[in-house]
Amino acid sequence: MKLEFQSIEERKDLLPEKVYEYIKAFDTKGCIRVSEIDPAFADGESLSREYDVPYEMELNCLVVEGQRGEQLKHAALVVPYGKRANMNAKVRGPLDVKKVSFADLNYVCEVTGMEYGSITPVGLPKDFMILVDESIFDQEEVIVGSGKANGKLLLPSEFFRQMDNCIIVGGLAKE
Repeated sequence: MKLEFQSIEERKDLLPEKVYEYIKAFDTKGCIRVSEIDPAFADGESLSREYDVPYEMELNCLVVEGQRGEQLKHAALVVPYGKRANMNAKVRGPLDVKKVSFADLNYVCEVTGMEYGSITPVGLPKDFMILVDESIFDQEEVIVGSGKANGKLLLPSEFFRQMDNCIIVGGLAKE
């Protein structure tokens, strides 16, 4: 792999403030590291081709919303690169909503402080649920966006089990 991961303290500039603060509070062992990338190569296939990142390590984070009565609920769906999220019962059930759709990207960027194309499950608002496909644990370490288009995070997959509002879901990802 051609990415040079560094501590978040060394490259705080690659993280939105909320993401940095979350990592500082919960990653006491310094397991999460960050690398600078060219934003033109941020998506899965380009990232793999340009930086020799194995597809198996790459995760996508999609933000969806559902409504129950007057309450709008948000969730981040974390699935392996190349897979689609099963947005039926796998998402509706945990969110306790009847219909799920992709969240308004402008809203998501505004409330998270993250940039388009680099939404990360790390450091999301506390009222966002995080649904993670169980297959990500096949990899010891995984790569997700840093919250800024010019960064990627490397973290142990087991870190998801420690995250607030995180639910591991079998079958969340589909071909």
